[in-house]
Amino acid sequence: MKLGFIGCGVISIAHVEGLEVLNRRRLETFELTAICDIEQERAENFATVVKKRLGKRPAIYTDYRLMLEKEQLDAVSVLITHDLHHTVAEDCFASGVHVQMQKPLAISPSFGVKMIADAKKFNRVLTLSEPSVLGAENVATARAIKEGVIGSLSLIIDYATVTLNRGFFAGTPWRHLKGRAGAGWINDHGVHRTHFFTEINGPIDEVFAYTEIFEKELSNSDVTINPTGEDTAVTVFKFKNGGLGHWMCATSAHGERTGGVWIYGHKGCFRPGKHVILEDGKSILMPELIDRYAPDIVKHPFAHSYVELWEAIAKNKTPISSAERGLEALGVVFAALESATIGQPVKVQDILNHKKHTYEDTVFEEMRSLEVN
Repeated sequence: MKLGFIGCGVISIAHVEGLEVLNRRRLETFELTAICDIEQERAENFATVVKKRLGKRPAIYTDYRLMLEKEQLDAVSVLITHDLHHTVAEDCFASGVHVQMQKPLAISPSFGVKMIADAKKFNRVLTLSEPSVLGAENVATARAIKEGVIGSLSLIIDYATVTLNRGFFAGTPWRHLKGRAGAGWINDHGVHRTHFFTEINGPIDEVFAYTEIFEKELSNSDVTINPTGEDTAVTVFKFKNGGLGHWMCATSAHGERTGGVWIYGHKGCFRPGKHVILEDGKSILMPELIDRYAPDIVKHPFAHSYVELWEAIAKNKTPISSAERGLEALGVVFAALESATIGQPVKVQDILNHKKHTYEDTVFEEMRSLEVN
């Protein structure tokens, strides 16, 4: 199948690496034949990388609509700012092209609902590239927990802080503006976590959170901004099955960063990427867990995303990283943002049903303001 990229920024290299892995393994998926970026030079440089890694230089465009018109594409991978996801997806569906969307699914839940409806309207596939649940390690983790390796899950603790020294995450100012990113790091990074939480233990029912913008000004040598997206979020949540969670993410840390996930069940503790420690002291390392629970899954998460996209198109197979699961993850993030805004616990379903949308309304307002400017 013929594939196009819309967007050639930071994350695009990881996607090319995934395609390269599939090529080496001679797995039938996609040929990257066209790429698009609004910056000609960036597209040219990326095309050179594609030629080196995949053996063929793709056609280059600076207007994705022209690419859709000129190229006979089966699918595209959309790798652009969050505020454009829903618009670009609809254009692709209307052109008869299937879509893989780089997480988050959309800038906010309402637009995510629209995207899923548009995919159904045009009878096209919409999958999500969500590396937190893809690849052999993540699939093994989810399968092992679901099969009871640590018993019934009671508690998840997840801490993630980064030290930016008042600079920009991934060098991109837009990630700190909620009119383009939907929120601060809790949306850009947070959907990784919430998608993982729901994958391993089912739906989250209710969320309570505090959020802040501690860094009032961010800058590099060229650009200075006043962030509108939260740089710190401290959250607690309750699963529908009774499990609890404590989750914190922040880009406002200084001096030392921290990160780690602890998943507790009544038989032991799972440290993703490391090991299982059972209550009798026995340990199970990740390589053994992968061999036991995910020997059929390619290790590279982005390679796995293209396997999922291809199988969804060619075999009508439901992906692990589906748009519907991505919407659920987005709903958890916005439940936290809504809770911090109104000062009350929030049901995730109330976000997905658009019964509570005070925070989301502020995103819409800033999007309109940016469009005018």
